[in-house]
Amino acid sequence: MSARNGNRFLPGAGLVLAFLLSVNPANAEWQADPDDKRQVKAAKALAEFRERIPGTEFYLGDAYGFAILPSIGRIGFGFGGSYGRGIVVEGDDVIGTTSLWQFSSGIQAGGKYFSMIIFFKDKEALEYYKTGKIQFLGQAGVALATVGVQATPAYNDGVAILSVNRFGLMGEASASGAKFRYKSLSEE
Repeated sequence: MSARNGNRFLPGAGLVLAFLLSVNPANAEWQADPDDKRQVKAAKALAEFRERIPGTEFYLGDAYGFAILPSIGRIGFGFGGSYGRGIVVEGDDVIGTTSLWQFSSGIQAGGKYFSMIIFFKDKEALEYYKTGKIQFLGQAGVALATVGVQATPAYNDGVAILSVNRFGLMGEASASGAKFRYKSLSEE
């Protein structure tokens, strides 16, 4: 592919374009496999993110890859927990599945059902996620029915997170630990 400015050729433009495409594969438009229920749920959740959080497109355009957990259940009363499953996408390919386990303690009461998307700024952040060592601590908030969206304002250690409440009522100020697991498609 070549780039032209009028009749003048811009040297190296094709190489620059190829480099940008290889560095940032999440720019590709991932399409769910209609025969895979988990991918269909993830695609529906992604459409909801795009509708409810305008910044989603920025992250999708900037990220190397992402993990999307379309349905996470959370319940708490003093102690609490969450569980959800999803997929991991690199470029326009699903490369594996993921799950989240979370335990929390603090001032909390209620339950909610939400979706989460985790963006990886670069290959290094995605590879670190695959090790299962990534975890997040502490949270505060109120969720009422389908009202509420949460987001990190920018990448933190190569990771940015968006979440959308789907249903529930919960108030909390708690300390928590979240454990993510990754399994490549070849392991399933």
